[in-house]
Amino acid sequence: MTIAAAQKLAPELPDIAIYHCQQAAEKALKGFLVLHDQDSGDTHNINTLVKLASAFKPELATVLKEAGYLSQYNQTYRYPMEATEDFNPTPGELKKAYRLASDVYKNVIDFMPEEVTGKSQ
Repeated sequence: MTIAAAQKLAPELPDIAIYHCQQAAEKALKGFLVLHDQDSGDTHNINTLVKLASAFKPELATVLKEAGYLSQYNQTYRYPMEATEDFNPTPGELKKAYRLASDVYKNVIDFMPEEVTGKSQ
């Protein structure tokens, strides 16, 4: 799981860890959309994905209103040649990103059917 990778990488590689936080949120939301036969397109924008997912579970718009913060961490690592400077997130930034990614994952899983998650609702 990408969130677990972020946690393991955080002490030595916080820049890569924060990227994994963004990826965890993105992949959880895209998985939710696939479950609902909704194409997410090529976007990596968390706000866009939350908006699309909210069409199926309106509560997601409220509980994930801060998740868009994670979108900024996608580009730096996907396209490092475009970065204008090295990025070293602060412990506070990393903690916030980890919390938001965990919130996205938990909320998406909570809205998935038992046959997908294996958890009883």
